[in-house]
Amino acid sequence: MAQLAQEAEVSQQIQKVLKQSVSKREKKSLIKSIKKSSIAQTGKASSLQTIISVSNSMVGTSTLVFPVLFCQSGIGLGIMIAIIIGLISCRTTQLLIVHNKTDEMDLPDTLQRVLGSKWKTVFNISNVILLWASGIIYMILICNQLYPLIQIICDNIGIESAQLTEITLSKLSYQWIGIGYTLFILPMFFQKKLGIILQLLPYGIISVFSFILFTIYQGIYMLVTDHQGVVDNLKWFSWDVSTMAGTFALALLIQSMVVPIMKNNMIQQNNNRDIAIGFGWTWFVYCMAGTFGAFAVAGALANNQKQDGKSGSTLLDYYPSDNPLVIVIQVLLFLQLTLVFPVLQFITRSQFFGLIYELERQPKWQFYAFSLTYAITCLIVQCVEVDLSLIISLCGQENLIIFYRAVIGLFQEYIIPIALHLTCLYRKKATQVQNQPNYNQIQASVESTEYLVDQVDFTKFSLNDEEDLKCNDHSGLLKRMPKNLRISLYSFILVIGIAIGIGKLIDIFK
Repeated sequence: MAQLAQEAEVSQQIQKVLKQSVSKREKKSLIKSIKKSSIAQTGKASSLQTIISVSNSMVGTSTLVFPVLFCQSGIGLGIMIAIIIGLISCRTTQLLIVHNKTDEMDLPDTLQRVLGSKWKTVFNISNVILLWASGIIYMILICNQLYPLIQIICDNIGIESAQLTEITLSKLSYQWIGIGYTLFILPMFFQKKLGIILQLLPYGIISVFSFILFTIYQGIYMLVTDHQGVVDNLKWFSWDVSTMAGTFALALLIQSMVVPIMKNNMIQQNNNRDIAIGFGWTWFVYCMAGTFGAFAVAGALANNQKQDGKSGSTLLDYYPSDNPLVIVIQVLLFLQLTLVFPVLQFITRSQFFGLIYELERQPKWQFYAFSLTYAITCLIVQCVEVDLSLIISLCGQENLIIFYRAVIGLFQEYIIPIALHLTCLYRKKATQVQNQPNYNQIQASVESTEYLVDQVDFTKFSLNDEEDLKCNDHSGLLKRMPKNLRISLYSFILVIGIAIGIGKLIDIFK
């Protein structure tokens, strides 16, 4: 949450610069100053605060579906997959920090230096798709929390409403709630400043941990009151590996946001350790929620508690909507998701237009067109009532989501960190400045008169000296493991990532 707020604040400052009537060169200088200022303000968090930030960036919406997945696919399988995916994701995350220099604000800066501008562009495109897909998930989650609350009000005043799984516009329905919520949130999408939303955003994590406490309580209660029923409806192992692996891979996807978080760590030497502890704590939280949630779901199934008209995607679908605890959890989740949703859209829009216009401000009609398209896309997927567990595990039949998890997730979680690591360690150490685009043109301009220097458009290329292209000192790292062994290890990790993607695609055809 804190990382989203920080990224949104920087984006807002950059938007102000783009409005100014100055040259591209001056805009580039001002934007660089904003980024440097953001870096200068970091380094104030203790290791404990950093660990909590790492964990909070991962503990989110996936928590809602883990209870059902652990019950259906197996508790033992879930814990085992969590260990494997957790270790891999932790290591690939650490690789990004190892190669990030102190003057680089975020991962794209490191990618451009080590792998080149094309990798940076592809990463930014994948990040836009990631954020857009996340917005779709948030829209479905929001409406899933809101509709039962609206139904309670309608029942008390005598208004007929359709079941959540029923697709209709002839009466109050899940689809009408989606349309109404879209009209409510659309003005926030059109805002150029997020204001108070950014101040309230960090408190949203309270709702997630409230749900986790509710899950643990219900699991213990079911074990005590109906132990046999829990055992009869519970699985420990199954062959549903791809669904569980896909969900955990998404839940632990932090690679795109970890650099700003770790830059705020007061003791930079502890970064790798703090990342490992953050992943360990997240693993514990998810496994606790999944295990006790599975007990709660199994007990609810034994007592036929699954509520009619609900999809059964989350634990809340197995308890009456008028249960006071359920109402409190739904209200908290609705508020938290509503705070995050416009921030996701804001960052998605900023990154999208950053790819197209770089140092120019997009036309107003494109600004509003993008925001409207984002909202309509989320609404369409919500209206067709796609199963939430399928969306989050990304084994459903939505092509965008399939592409995101099978390709974008693989790219960000496996390919990018491994390519960055191996390229930096084993590339040829030849001088690279001469290989920069338009190097000869720049050099000629610099060596000529001051007038010619002013005529060079420095926004079209980056003039780095040899020191700028160097990475951090990796002499100790190179001695830890032979080259062939390191390449074999990371190739094996990459194979695991590819296998997860292929497994999810196979599930689709099944």
